[in-house]
Amino acid sequence: MTRAVRDVVALVNPRSRHGAGAATAQAAVAALRARGLGVDVRSGTDADDARRVAAAAVADGPDAVVVIGGDGTIAGVLEAAVGSAVRVGIMPAGTGNDHARALGIPVGDVDAAADIVAAGHSRAVDLGRVQAGDRSMVFGTVAAIGLDAAVTERAVAMRWPQGQARYPLAAIAEIARLTPHRTRITVDGEVHELEAILVAVGNTPSYGGGMRICPDARIDDGRLDVTVVEHTSRGRLLRLFPTIYRGTHVRHHGVHTFSATTVTVESTDGLPASADGEVFGVTPVTVEALPAAVQFLVPAV
Repeated sequence: MTRAVRDVVALVNPRSRHGAGAATAQAAVAALRARGLGVDVRSGTDADDARRVAAAAVADGPDAVVVIGGDGTIAGVLEAAVGSAVRVGIMPAGTGNDHARALGIPVGDVDAAADIVAAGHSRAVDLGRVQAGDRSMVFGTVAAIGLDAAVTERAVAMRWPQGQARYPLAAIAEIARLTPHRTRITVDGEVHELEAILVAVGNTPSYGGGMRICPDARIDDGRLDVTVVEHTSRGRLLRLFPTIYRGTHVRHHGVHTFSATTVTVESTDGLPASADGEVFGVTPVTVEALPAAVQFLVPAV
């Protein structure tokens, strides 16, 4: 579907990539204006304020809300955009940029991203909703429970190194302190009980800047892909982790995959849960698919 884009609200996260995203944001706004678009630039003072700003931006009903930032910034827009007529654009300026990767939006090329916004071609894509206790959130990429959520939490807190290199280092640190947890995973009513260290529920293939944890996930099939890794030795996990970037980990013994619309994860201990890189609760966790929930501005096919 193609519809003209004239006026946009640009949501900027100047703290993306530990502040390095500010220069990208300035270039992105300039690129949008160079294409004749009216640009209303807004940003939040913290995560909660950013969500309020995003909700107000969608409520104002512009032609599009354009996120200039990373996956965490996009996550704040999705809840407000679900079911609305407002399209969401992305000009990647974050660390992981997994939303952009799944949608075919170039990373590191503000002119190409601005061209996509200005062209006005949109596509309805799925989201997921994750619930932990009395808190829920909408996500676009992957909900992670267990080891991968702990890795995300550690990586986000690291000040060095910059960028994607934080994730392998965080993984090594978390694997070193790993303990098994008896886990009950219910996939569309089918129960699986095992000692799982990692449960990833993907709306898209990757998280953490290109780690293809759910390599067969599609953003528009109305379903979620589930990858479960059973407990094993630390040495084997360290050898398994690099294969996630290639998506070949799913061929290994002790790695299970499923397709579902609803997934519930329970454990003997409260395992951390995250979605779109935000750690927000512990098990028990329920994740459900939200088919065709939002319109993203994407490259024309």
